[in-house]
Amino acid sequence: MFLIALSIPWIIEIGSLRLSIYRFLLCLAVVPCICLWLTGRAGRIRIVDLLVISFVSWKGLTLILLHGPQQAMQPVGISFVETLGAYFLPRCFIRNADDFRTMVKLLFIVVASMVPLGLLETATGFPATQHLFRLVLPTYPDTDMGWRSGLFRAQGAFEHPILFGVVCSTAFILTFLVLGYQRSLAEKGAKAGIVVLATGLAVSSGPLLGIALQCLLLGWKRCADAIGLRTMWSLTLAGVLAYAVASLTLHRSVIEIVIARLTFDPMSYWSRNLIWEYGWSSVSNHPVLGTGLGRWDRPQWMAESIDNFWLGTAVIHGLPALLLICGTVLAALMTVGLKRGLDERHREYRAAYLITIISTCLVGQTVHLWDAAFVLFVFLLGSGIWFLDAAPSDCPSESTRPARNSRSPGRTGHIPSNEKAPPRKGLLP
Repeated sequence: MFLIALSIPWIIEIGSLRLSIYRFLLCLAVVPCICLWLTGRAGRIRIVDLLVISFVSWKGLTLILLHGPQQAMQPVGISFVETLGAYFLPRCFIRNADDFRTMVKLLFIVVASMVPLGLLETATGFPATQHLFRLVLPTYPDTDMGWRSGLFRAQGAFEHPILFGVVCSTAFILTFLVLGYQRSLAEKGAKAGIVVLATGLAVSSGPLLGIALQCLLLGWKRCADAIGLRTMWSLTLAGVLAYAVASLTLHRSVIEIVIARLTFDPMSYWSRNLIWEYGWSSVSNHPVLGTGLGRWDRPQWMAESIDNFWLGTAVIHGLPALLLICGTVLAALMTVGLKRGLDERHREYRAAYLITIISTCLVGQTVHLWDAAFVLFVFLLGSGIWFLDAAPSDCPSESTRPARNSRSPGRTGHIPSNEKAPPRKGLLP
């Protein structure tokens, strides 16, 4: 229901509150999910869980200290619901590989279902999705972003086209590795291609670069499987050193050069540079509590938006908030990545999870994650914590099962004892 709600742009007004459908569902789910977690229904309490709670608590504290309890009540409540609700919902209800695959399948269906109206919007500029749902209830206001490369930017079911692109891009490697597990390359490519098409309808370079990064990380994993993890890490270290030398020689990072060349709008690259410069200046002036809901330190002529999720977190809520959210992500990546004893299917699913989180984090360097994009990021972060409680017996590898068209090895259907499981490979040892 939550993933479906992301694609419904209705706004429910309750007094002074304006609730989207997904936010309304999270309001209903957050307290029961936390109760299930506290009673052990979601497995052991993990360091990631505590860091998420610390992050949202610090955000609330900064707003209360800066603006007072009355003014801060509504934004603190929304932050609590969107962060803890989106995290503990999958934390409690995605507990094995089958649950994870069901989640990915539903995410793919949601993304694919937005393509037809998205194509119409990109071709004509008419926000068909918003107008269709507006026949029943109010929706987000239309966003006229103009042309890019001869195309209109599709807003879809979201507040802004960039959210459409970011949400769709998260489904790429999940679709390829999870839904495509032990499927033909043609089938995997076709489904992943639909995700690429949906992402491209936003006509935004950030989400498309995120998909490119997912492809690079998948290539890294396949090379590590082929030549060995230690060798691959050695080559990676050599590449990092070469990157550092190139950046020092060019007096400009290679990433900056690539982004400047690949962006649809060259001016957006330079505006992000200004945001980076003045944003960190604001952080240095307000390092602990940030600026809260007030004006952050910038010139009068500069726009208010901060197209960088990580920098925006530090500007609004201070450096402790940035450290806590970074610690949350790193704790999830490290604990899940270092989990041992997983079978082949688990390892493929884990690779999809890790690559998705890493790529979304790097996309957050170029765009701000808010509303649907933020809650989906937190949801995906919580959707992989089940790996820490997984064991090979929980999810037998499909490669060890007899093929549908092959003759069964015996009446009992058991795999012969002389067949060995495939060697253990993965992103991390």
